[in-house]
Amino acid sequence: MKILKILLYIVVSLAVLWAVLGLFAKKEYHVERSLEIDAPRDLIYDHVRHFANFETWSPWAHLDPAMKTTIEGTDGAVGATYSWAGNDDVGSGEQSITALSPDRMDIEVHFKGWMESSFPTYMVLEPVGDKTKVTWSADMHIGFPWNALAMFTDMNAAIGKDYALGLERLKAVCEDMAHKKYRGYEIAEVAMPAKFYAGRRATVEFAQMPDYYSTNMPKTFELLQKAGVEMAGAPSGLYWSWDEEAGKTDMACAIPVATDKKIAGLDIIPLDSGQALVIEYFGIYDSIGNAHYAMDDYLLEKNLESIPPVIEEYLTDPTQEPDTSKWLTKVIYYVRPKTAATEVPGG
Repeated sequence: MKILKILLYIVVSLAVLWAVLGLFAKKEYHVERSLEIDAPRDLIYDHVRHFANFETWSPWAHLDPAMKTTIEGTDGAVGATYSWAGNDDVGSGEQSITALSPDRMDIEVHFKGWMESSFPTYMVLEPVGDKTKVTWSADMHIGFPWNALAMFTDMNAAIGKDYALGLERLKAVCEDMAHKKYRGYEIAEVAMPAKFYAGRRATVEFAQMPDYYSTNMPKTFELLQKAGVEMAGAPSGLYWSWDEEAGKTDMACAIPVATDKKIAGLDIIPLDSGQALVIEYFGIYDSIGNAHYAMDDYLLEKNLESIPPVIEEYLTDPTQEPDTSKWLTKVIYYVRPKTAATEVPGG
């Protein structure tokens, strides 16, 4: 009987201690983590505001592969609700979008169970150059008496590590979407300014192309110097056609110039401004064909067509760089939607 009284005193004392701690323990906690993602803000915003995408970057989804989830309302809009129910690691609850704008998403989270609670979370998207700084925050309220238990836990570290993990996963997903590769190449869409090229346009057999370049490129340099015209870019190859069956190409060995004035012995080739695709290819020229096949894949996927000429800019001088893996060639395709009727740059 004495032992029972002692145990009762201990339990009562612990309960009183817990209650006293709960009276003085803080109830509000702010958790915040940030990460820069190399992807446009609009792409990230469109991904995170749809609950259907949540499991692609959630720091908790892997804790219970059998977790049951439902989405109610219009996904990606204010009022949409994501509910979950799983094992002890994830518990159960729901989260609802309360406000949306391209630079911020507000969500109210409600946990169910023995520590039932609700609190707001929000994600801020801030453009930083070509990247986006994403800040994920929560203003947590832990009511009495559970706030006493929170005194013995570093809430910022405990929840913060999950937020940091979620942002890392979001970064991987969004950067993969923003920088999708085609046959191993990343393709950039750029606005190209109007240009003038000086060179010699001719129909050349494939087998004669090395000789054509070795003869005409030095000659083009010579004639530009003689005319007192400065280069405005890297030596380039321009291709209006590529006939595999005949083994011939309509091409020009050319150099960008800042003027359209006539130069003795050279053709002046004007190219209008327009949208273009660019691949940065590193390696020997013999293997550059795969970059062109990557362009074909991109054109097909995006329903675009190429506007001749295709341009190869040779930015590395092989006589100055012995490492062929460092030879840089920019492959440039002017493009337009297949349904559009725009004029061909250069005619």
